[in-house]
Amino acid sequence: MARVDNRYSRFVQWAKIVFPLVALGLLSTMFLFSRSLDPSSAIPFAEIDIEKIAREQQLTAPRFSGTTSDGSAITVDAESAVPDLTDVRRLTIKKVVARIEAEAGPSYGIIANTAFYDGRVGTLDLEGDVRLSTSTGYNLQTQKLVANLEATGLEAPGALIGRGPAGQIEAGSMKLTANGNTQVLVFKDGVKLVYDPKE
Repeated sequence: MARVDNRYSRFVQWAKIVFPLVALGLLSTMFLFSRSLDPSSAIPFAEIDIEKIAREQQLTAPRFSGTTSDGSAITVDAESAVPDLTDVRRLTIKKVVARIEAEAGPSYGIIANTAFYDGRVGTLDLEGDVRLSTSTGYNLQTQKLVANLEATGLEAPGALIGRGPAGQIEAGSMKLTANGNTQVLVFKDGVKLVYDPKE
């Protein structure tokens, strides 16, 4: 029994010397063969211009809604909206989809590349391949359309083209006005209608 104890004691004595030496050798090899850190191979970060974000406040995927004085419901969805640095009541809006639903009358859908909202006068100026569709059967295209958000109203000051209930229509300008519960769509300035009996 004493012989077994002696072997165990000798093993413990040698282990107290050998194990620390092995650990020291492993640590030294880690430091000797370790590579220096290359800053260029660090984890890539997204290239974000912090100053630009701070300078240009932006709303992403905003939705605006309200009601005109004559009861029409207005909804505007967009890709982004940037407030004017000089007046927060003015916004530049990109990729606009707007809808106007009259309380007792037709509804209007508008798509535009850009819009400028002016809260001081309650207008939405839509520009760039503006498309207007109505529940009464008009599908029109123009480069500029002004929507009155205070009282239901639309105006295209420039040329427009499209289709209506009677056929293809071209005009130099267009205006939608509300008279009580009646809404009147008026085409002006060189109106041309190609009548299609199928329509």
